[in-house]
Amino acid sequence: MKTKVMAHAVGVCIALLAQQAAAQTQDSGNGKVEFSPLNVSGEAIEVDQQALEKPGAFSSRGADTRLQPVDQILRGMPGTFTQIDPGQGAISVNIRGLSGFGRVNTMIDGVTQNYYGSAPSEVAHGSVPSSQFGALIDPNFIVGVDVSRGNAKGSDGVNALSGSANFRTIGVDDVVFTGEKTGGRTKLSTGSNGVGRSAMLAAGIKLPAFEGGSVGFMAATSASVIGSNYKNAKGVNSEEFGFGYNQYYRQKPKSQLLKLDMKVNNFHALELSARDYRNSFTRRDIKSDDYYLKYHYTPFSELIDLNIVASRSRGNQKYMPGALINFINTNAANSADAFDINNTSSFRFGGGDVLLTLGGKVMRNKYSKHVESLVHDPDNPLANQQSIENNTFGPEGRQKIDSLHAGLQYNHGIYQINAGLNYTSFTLSGYKPACDPRVQCFPQGAAQIALKEHGVQPSLLVSAQVKPWFQPFASAERTMRGPNPQEVFFSNDGGASMNPFLKGEKSATYQLGFNSSMHGLLAKDDALNFKVLYFRSKIDGFINSQSFLVCRGGRKCNIAEVIATNWATLDDYMTNMYIYVNSPTPVRSRGVELEAQYQFGPSYARLSYTRSKTTQPTSIASSWFGASDISELPNVYYTLDLGTRLLDNKLEMGALVQHTGSNRRLSPDNEADEVTGATMTVVNPKIPAVVDLYASYQMSKNLFLRLSVQNAMNKDFSEALNRLNSIPSQSSDNKPLSTARGRTYLAGLEYRF
Repeated sequence: MKTKVMAHAVGVCIALLAQQAAAQTQDSGNGKVEFSPLNVSGEAIEVDQQALEKPGAFSSRGADTRLQPVDQILRGMPGTFTQIDPGQGAISVNIRGLSGFGRVNTMIDGVTQNYYGSAPSEVAHGSVPSSQFGALIDPNFIVGVDVSRGNAKGSDGVNALSGSANFRTIGVDDVVFTGEKTGGRTKLSTGSNGVGRSAMLAAGIKLPAFEGGSVGFMAATSASVIGSNYKNAKGVNSEEFGFGYNQYYRQKPKSQLLKLDMKVNNFHALELSARDYRNSFTRRDIKSDDYYLKYHYTPFSELIDLNIVASRSRGNQKYMPGALINFINTNAANSADAFDINNTSSFRFGGGDVLLTLGGKVMRNKYSKHVESLVHDPDNPLANQQSIENNTFGPEGRQKIDSLHAGLQYNHGIYQINAGLNYTSFTLSGYKPACDPRVQCFPQGAAQIALKEHGVQPSLLVSAQVKPWFQPFASAERTMRGPNPQEVFFSNDGGASMNPFLKGEKSATYQLGFNSSMHGLLAKDDALNFKVLYFRSKIDGFINSQSFLVCRGGRKCNIAEVIATNWATLDDYMTNMYIYVNSPTPVRSRGVELEAQYQFGPSYARLSYTRSKTTQPTSIASSWFGASDISELPNVYYTLDLGTRLLDNKLEMGALVQHTGSNRRLSPDNEADEVTGATMTVVNPKIPAVVDLYASYQMSKNLFLRLSVQNAMNKDFSEALNRLNSIPSQSSDNKPLSTARGRTYLAGLEYRF
């Protein structure tokens, strides 16, 4: 009922303003639209400060100048974390304890990523791979990242339950200096303790063309050599941790990036991009190819600001002989095709300024695999096929996601209203093998399954610039995501473990906070900007995997029911199905997020703080089949960046202090709850404060030198949300706990020409 009321309110608001657009254009008497005065600043505002000044749960970071890993950059934002799996080579973003495709819309240059990596593991149950969603992107190409928590606007909010993260990559204007026709940019870095070395070279050209337009082209290539092991703070080599930090973890990723930027005139702009990624480690060859075309049309009309994006992505993982037990000639592939169109109109209405955006987005995702089994049983001619069907590797399926969305921003005096309305339709299809006759299934035989679902997701944010130091805001949004093939077609027991009735997740999130900007707080020329907010979320139909057995009559029964009856309900036919189901009780989370920047002369400080709590359950497939991992955030974590700029701002020196509070991991012993049978979590060892030191010196307009000391105090700790902390070898008393790198030195340079 609340969702319908909100949807109707937002829809009526958007419709009324759209109806007045044409009439309002004529109200000024001369056919022109009048806007409130626009204040233009003489200095460019950094992207992180822009996000701070924007009402709502937004954070941004620019290009890295501290030689920090991408994981640490993301963990340095409030409410944002990462899932670490050293065997993947991908970035997996976690927002408020949720991660994965559909829970977090992870994008590169605005294009949604659907890569699902599966890394062979010698210590997992049956040596099956550890798997997770992520984005394959070379860190050398990243020039910034933008994160929206709770709800993303427009197409960014399609199939995004908890928010979005967008990685911006290097472009023509990042390579060619303003006013120049050609340019180049190179980055070099090297590090001790297994970090290895990395290099990137980009060259570009930008020439005037057409009638007042331009043509720009950029080509960039990047390559790295990353060690297979390292030493922790106690001097223990990671190859002793017990899970194969050996030659299989050594990697040499390579990437290329091409961009063509055409501005025909003031009306038409076109951008083409092609990017590839190649890597070979953990006994598999990984490749990913991404392409997009962007078109921007802006005529002399406030009613038209048209954007079109068409994208195509292809990924493949080819497994070496022996990487997967009993399988040869194995590969897993993912593909994504998307088309996004939207138009923004600006006009006056009711004495205020209006931005009205209407658009649509279409996504087509496909997951497929090729597997050849070595299993041959003379007594069972179907053994070969059954070994393929009853295996969790690479669930297959297709997704169709169609969405129409509308967004409204209305500014009047000190007030701003942001309203959004998304209608999304989900279709998931795939093959379900026949179930064993002794297990009740529907359908019982082999069949093509198609799940369909749709929903309306409204959002509303209201803010008021009461004072320069006080801009309160409040928001409410309803988001949803459809189930993934990896959930519906999970096949540890063939068709019996698949769930053709799985529904998507729906979340209601409420946020209350304020932005503040102060000057002259402690001194005449200081400045303080900060944002603080409180959020509460309720997820209905949370998807997790549970253990099911066969009770009398072939009925599937939850392990909790079996435990409650002292196993008396079981049938003679023994099998254990791990099935993804919707939680009957809502999953609730709440927390406080703070981000602040302080500038006093040459000195600066930035704080990112998060305190949160959630009730999300675990998945049994996480511990036994590596299908996902615990994503619950630490109860408290913060990053404090302290530094100063000297020598006319050419020299920057500082320290990053990272605190991670109590956090949990999946039980390495695969312990189960005695009542429910659910996978247990245990407390991860206490993490001390970790200090990184950094320095950057601009020798000239073209040359930057950088140094960094990571874990400068050489603290011994086990990283939060690192998959390798939860695997069975970590429960062994004679193996050291998987811990992070000890003190590590890095050096780098960046040269533009």
